[in-house]
Amino acid sequence: MDWNPDHWQLGMEGLILLINGPDEGRKAVRKLVKDGVEWIKTYPTGDAAAPDAADHHTLCMTFDEMAAVVHEAHNYRKKVTGLCRATEGITNALKAGFDCIEHGTFLDNEGLDLLLERNVPCVPALQFEWASIEYGPQFGMSQAVVDGHKETLEAGAESARRILKAGGCLGMGGDYGFAWNPHGDYAKELSFFVHYVGFSPMEAIVCGTRNGARIMGRESEFGTLEPGKLADLLIVDGDVLADIRVLEDRSRLVAVMQGGIVKAGRLAPRWPSTTSR
Repeated sequence: MDWNPDHWQLGMEGLILLINGPDEGRKAVRKLVKDGVEWIKTYPTGDAAAPDAADHHTLCMTFDEMAAVVHEAHNYRKKVTGLCRATEGITNALKAGFDCIEHGTFLDNEGLDLLLERNVPCVPALQFEWASIEYGPQFGMSQAVVDGHKETLEAGAESARRILKAGGCLGMGGDYGFAWNPHGDYAKELSFFVHYVGFSPMEAIVCGTRNGARIMGRESEFGTLEPGKLADLLIVDGDVLADIRVLEDRSRLVAVMQGGIVKAGRLAPRWPSTTSR
């Protein structure tokens, strides 16, 4: 919602609803609810991807627009999150009642206090920043965009460390599906937080399991190993606390279980080939 109107031609046309004013924000939420969404994602701030239009220090929604979106979403028992990089955008989102914030890049003391007071989770999504810096130029990314990602990477890593140290809730996840950060590489997010940001392996795993379930509002169903919860498990050959990168090696995935049923990995059933003989 907002940030990426078609006329900017950022390459993601059709993915957003551009709003102007609280009434349009409420209207957009109603449309999304009718479409069956569970979360409303907004863009209170810009991003390094648009240095000439709405960069990571730019505000893209007013507080009144954000508050209207939250009020309408909560009326339908839906949750609201948003790309929050700029400092004022973070504090506005927290004051407006967001259920989660993405990135939390330039978090100041006021924002941290609000985050902890309201117990709002933050998903930093930092592997994408590194991948953009490392591989983006190969796909035509300009130096201005790369420089922006360098700034957001360092600031985002520091914010993540501050939130963790203060006892806040952090989730693991990121912007995947780009040529330089493709789907299927999700385990790299955990490794990155250990080897670059400075988390312990267990801290990264907790962020990606227990905290992920909490962010979804389904911590009573999964996220930890407890009686009565769904057996959504990943069993690997190796000690992830000694080397978190074990999770990146698919040959070491013994079993991927969903609800107690093995769906993938070495122990997964081998179905007969349907190829005619």
